[in-house]
Amino acid sequence: MHRHKPRSGESGFTLLELIIGIVILTIFATIIYPVFTQTAHYAATVSTRARLQELVKGLTVAYQKDAMVIDSTGDNGNVVFNVGGTQVLGAYGDPLGTGVLSNGSVPVTPVQAMTPDKPSTLESGFTAIASAAGNSPLSLAENGDGVPVWVYVSPEIQGAYDGYPVYYHDVAFLSTNGAPANVTPMSQGVTYTCSANATTQSSGCSLNLGTAGGQHDSVATFSGYAIEAAKYQSTLAQMREIADDYQSYFTTQYLANPQRNADIDYFANIDTAWDGCGPSGGGNAYMDTNSLIPNSGDGSNGGPGYAFPGQTPNANPTAYAITGGTVLNDTQPATWDGDAFTTNLGISVSEATTAWGFLMGVANGPNAPDVNGELDRDPLSCSANLQSPPYTAYIEAWAPGQVLLSVPVVGTY
Repeated sequence: MHRHKPRSGESGFTLLELIIGIVILTIFATIIYPVFTQTAHYAATVSTRARLQELVKGLTVAYQKDAMVIDSTGDNGNVVFNVGGTQVLGAYGDPLGTGVLSNGSVPVTPVQAMTPDKPSTLESGFTAIASAAGNSPLSLAENGDGVPVWVYVSPEIQGAYDGYPVYYHDVAFLSTNGAPANVTPMSQGVTYTCSANATTQSSGCSLNLGTAGGQHDSVATFSGYAIEAAKYQSTLAQMREIADDYQSYFTTQYLANPQRNADIDYFANIDTAWDGCGPSGGGNAYMDTNSLIPNSGDGSNGGPGYAFPGQTPNANPTAYAITGGTVLNDTQPATWDGDAFTTNLGISVSEATTAWGFLMGVANGPNAPDVNGELDRDPLSCSANLQSPPYTAYIEAWAPGQVLLSVPVVGTY
């Protein structure tokens, strides 16, 4: 039998050649692996930073939308996005119980967005944030390495704006990028401290990454004060414009009356339900019977009073999870009595709506109080020293935490 002999060109690798090849590949792997690892870490870091920024963006939108609820619930160490309290961020902080940080400092302990590999434990507040950000809650709750982020929520802090108290929360998101599972912000000496100084009216929170903070190279912070202060600014500016319009209305009514009398209140017409306690018992005789703006007395024109936190623009009362709500005497929502106030001042309902989405109040009744509890000057007043001119009224609105904003209007003759 003839046997075919393999040609020399068809022979395989020798053992020596295989060993040399393995050595070369090992050297290449040794060179390339750190580069690959570094590239993978960089990609995860970029992804993490993008997610943290998206978290802040979503939190900003959600906070703006629910600012009245968030800063009126009294849930310190928590940010509550809805009335029912089913969407909560930072649910286990609570550094001050039910108190408010108005002076001093307090450390904040973070919570992890969820237990690793247990999506069912995800903090419910991420639902509100993700909805605002247009993303899924789980994708925002994890960093680029798939590890849940850490969340710091301040207690309710009392700051100040234009002489008014401002209640707000600060939030920080932190990622332990590429760190082992047993590495936590606490084990690395990371601290988040919130403080307030009543004397200097300064407040806020600061994040210190500690001596080993290199494991936490991705951080994003959020300030609730910036949002609330902006709402104060826009609301107060609009209230002042309405007060100017109301003062002009008063002056126009006075000048248009041929029997103009400095003893008559031209802010409103008579109180059909009550004659008041005016001079000589004839209080209504000192009201402008030609005015198309009604009196805001509680008994007048079916007014409901102006309960905290107010009413929505469609006049449906909105109940919030707040106890001990304040009711102002002789103050009505700007649209009461068939939009008489807004119509006759030539302003829209939206212009008479606060930045928190609630109607402003009109206070021209005999017992209408301002922010300091002082009553307006009105010929129907039951306080004898408030029955004489110059007559006054108030434009009022509620801010979070039952803070009453008030702009006075003084009648000019």
